[in-house]
Amino acid sequence: MKRMGIVASMLPLVLTAWLSPARADDPPADQAGGRSSAQPDQSQPQEQGDPQKKIETHTTVTGPEGNTATKDVTVTKEGDTVARDATLTGPKGKTITKHDTWTKDGKTVTRQGTPTGPKGGTITRNATTTREGNTVTRQGTVTGPKGKTVTRAATWTNDGNTIIRQGTTTGPNGRTWKRASTTTREGNTVTRQATHTGSNGQTITTNTTATGPNTGKPAKRKPRPRPRPH
Repeated sequence: MKRMGIVASMLPLVLTAWLSPARADDPPADQAGGRSSAQPDQSQPQEQGDPQKKIETHTTVTGPEGNTATKDVTVTKEGDTVARDATLTGPKGKTITKHDTWTKDGKTVTRQGTPTGPKGGTITRNATTTREGNTVTRQGTVTGPKGKTVTRAATWTNDGNTIIRQGTTTGPNGRTWKRASTTTREGNTVTRQATHTGSNGQTITTNTTATGPNTGKPAKRKPRPRPRPH
């Protein structure tokens, strides 16, 4: 396994955000010289006692040279489980399929995903996120087409104006990388201290200070137009 590079980045103070219900992706923005179209179909069982809901979206993107790519997404919600199936087909007919499920059980959300490439290779992702008080814990595994698995574990703790994160990543060969960081906000100033320790025991330490009126606040997302049913 190649040696993993370590990159230090600013951690936003949004760790208490919880999983929102999944939904079909918005249609991609129009490409230069091209066009896109989306045709959603929302269906719901007629029986009032059936909580199942389904949204289907079909998107076609045509490039300036006439090449066309399609994307079909179906999102189904039944009780506390959300399932998402997507198929992407490129101009040359190659297809990628993705299947994901999210299940909420009290304070725990379990996610399972299996993307499959054009050649049939499948990657399996499993993750469990649990919130207890001011602490969020996440454990996940990623298994590649050849059966090699990477395991990740992380915890975030919110203590007033301070967020503490600790995480480990273990590769298929058993080597482990460790990460730890402390982010504190005081007024308009955010300070972050982070350490990254490689499998050989060598440690990199990063100290960051940012000052400004909007420092540490999550960026506001611009609303994207939703496709209207025909």
